[in-house]
Amino acid sequence: VNLARQDLRGIRFVEADMLGCNLQKSNLRGADLSRVRLTQCKLEGADLRDAKLDGIDLKSLDLKGVRIDMEQAVLLARSLGAKVD
Repeated sequence: VNLARQDLRGIRFVEADMLGCNLQKSNLRGADLSRVRLTQCKLEGADLRDAKLDGIDLKSLDLKGVRIDMEQAVLLARSLGAKVD
């Protein structure tokens, strides 16, 4: 599915299968992406700030150019094994 450059703010995608979906430069601010399958998704330039990312394996995603907030950055660092103080 090609959802590139779409305004998807605040949409609830909980447990959706978005395998291989194109989300490049999409606005996903505040979206609920809990337990969404994002395998092989194109995310470059997407805005994920304030999105719920519970249950997503962040280390398996290509996050090049993706905008995230501080809480998500800490979640990503922890998923990579870092100890955040």
